[in-house]
Amino acid sequence: MKQKIFPYDFAPYYPAGIQPCPMYIDVANRIYEKIKDLYIALPEADELKKEIAVNAAIYYEDKVSGIGLWNAFVGQHMRAYLRPLPFFDNPYESDDDDVDAQEVELLVWLVISRNFDDRFLNPLAMGEDAATLIMDVLTEDDEVDINEDLYGFIYNIDTANDYFKLKHVLIWLRRSYLLCSPLSEEKMEQLMDRYSTHFNKRESTYYAETAFIMTSEIGPMALLPHLWLAEMYKNNRMMEEAKKLRKLEYCQQDAFKVAETVGRYAILKDTTGEEYKLEIIHPEMFRKGEYVSTALVKYGNNGWEMNGAMFKTSRKTYDGICKRKEELNDSYEHAYPIYMERTGGKRLAFFENTSQLTEWLEKVAPELDTEEIIDQLPSGSQVSFISEKAGIIFAPHIIHVIKCEYNPFYRKCDASTLQTETINTVVNIGMVHPELLHYLLENEMLQDGDLSSHNPNRLGNMIFTLNIDFIARNHRRHHYYDHDF
Repeated sequence: MKQKIFPYDFAPYYPAGIQPCPMYIDVANRIYEKIKDLYIALPEADELKKEIAVNAAIYYEDKVSGIGLWNAFVGQHMRAYLRPLPFFDNPYESDDDDVDAQEVELLVWLVISRNFDDRFLNPLAMGEDAATLIMDVLTEDDEVDINEDLYGFIYNIDTANDYFKLKHVLIWLRRSYLLCSPLSEEKMEQLMDRYSTHFNKRESTYYAETAFIMTSEIGPMALLPHLWLAEMYKNNRMMEEAKKLRKLEYCQQDAFKVAETVGRYAILKDTTGEEYKLEIIHPEMFRKGEYVSTALVKYGNNGWEMNGAMFKTSRKTYDGICKRKEELNDSYEHAYPIYMERTGGKRLAFFENTSQLTEWLEKVAPELDTEEIIDQLPSGSQVSFISEKAGIIFAPHIIHVIKCEYNPFYRKCDASTLQTETINTVVNIGMVHPELLHYLLENEMLQDGDLSSHNPNRLGNMIFTLNIDFIARNHRRHHYYDHDF
């Protein structure tokens, strides 16, 4: 067997300085040899097969080494949906330390779907064949290697009780085999661009990583890194450490006024008026009346501490942010009830064309520049949504799929259009805003999706609808939530 997978193929999934056990590189090569002739009708299929092989090998290492990433996913899915795995309806019982065919089948789908986050691929279409071949390899070895370095990196008690040591574990989770995603890397690149204008590369990376773990949900359940780690600690019987992680508090990067200094402590007031007490570390920065920009963290029994970049700012900047937030809050409070009154309490409206939308806007929002709004929207059908905090949100080309008693276009299309609109609504981050998506999910207005676009049937529809929230989480990651306001 010619080696096709090497240690460097594993490196992106591991913390710096930690490598997989050599056994698992061999396992990945044996898996690839088994699955290389599988037909996958997707671009760069051979690279996908290598990625599947590497991820399946790391899953094996995760299980036998007690790393706990996969088991954390099972626990979080059970907590959210009262069943251990999505899509499967037959009984599932697996020992935490044993590999499982259903888990492998799901893993194959997770690896493929994160590379095609703008489309939905049937999780039951080819995964079973791949899982059978992969399980042949994973059940061959009587003796297995334990990755003690990786286990110690995650579960060291000293690390678990010091946030600034623990931060390195939280940072790594973004790159781990189960939780990584191109969407997360895009977010990381955006943060790097933001900080690189002020700091050198090493500082920018650290500050960007710090901001990421505070603000960006990861993994197929779209959870913040510390919540994944809390589940891992709980499963590893580190109950106190798990409890501290669940109670972890962040204050995002903001401008602060040093409102008061009392002995060793300073009282910082953020741009919403919230106050934070923290120990003075940089006396020259924390004089009463000074203004700073930083982020804060509160972990365990510690008080608030600085977390990431800190630099001086000005009163003008601070006052400007305060004013902007006040204006936004005022507009949110006033716009929503006004629009709801004008629409007779209906949050949704449906239009076949822009002329219908224009007529509606002139009645509901006469104070807006209708022509400017229409120019910014794609042509064709539109759904409008009265947001509780963002005025009016628009979504194109999904009018047929929303099951609403006052939607005259519901299901008035062919099956292909119905499936396309459903998938776009659930997974397309550029088409449907998170607030609108959550409204549709919570009110069970998306009932017509199917596992297969080629052979839709009642069972496929039932499985898709049962798992629709998970599908949205897995495909959207941090875009599952409304971070705009």
